Amino acid sequence: MIPILLAIISYDIWFYISHVILHHKIGYPFHKQHHRKQVPNFIDTYDASMVESTFQGVGMFFPVVVYNYTAMQWAIVLVLLNTRGMMRHDPRWAFLIGNHHLLHHKYHDWNFGEYWIDSLCGTRYPNDQEYQYGLIYV
Repeated sequence: MIPILLAIISYDIWFYISHVILHHKIGYPFHKQHHRKQVPNFIDTYDASMVESTFQGVGMFFPVVVYNYTAMQWAIVLVLLNTRGMMRHDPRWAFLIGNHHLLHHKYHDWNFGEYWIDSLCGTRYPNDQEYQYGLIYV
């Protein structure tokens, strides 16, 4: 369980960093495709350039420096990350996981990563009245 959590946390931290870079004027040409819709749905998770998809995806691999992953552990990480990503992009799942990332698609200068990372880094969207908190996730 710890290796799986380590890969997910590593991905989340890298996703935040890479997402901030992709919103910079140098990175945005590779990211603008992903922001074509203000209200995305689950399939829009994958509406991204090859550069963006590759750049953001490498974060989950950083823990291989300290841990030897099995194929099953990688499969679990990939299923969890992809499921969470699709749920984040679809308002129908906000009741369960909240609308933190959906607010990013509405307000591009906020909410670049997970709620906890945006809170720590000062990039959490400040209007609390627009947040919908999920049953198991923010």
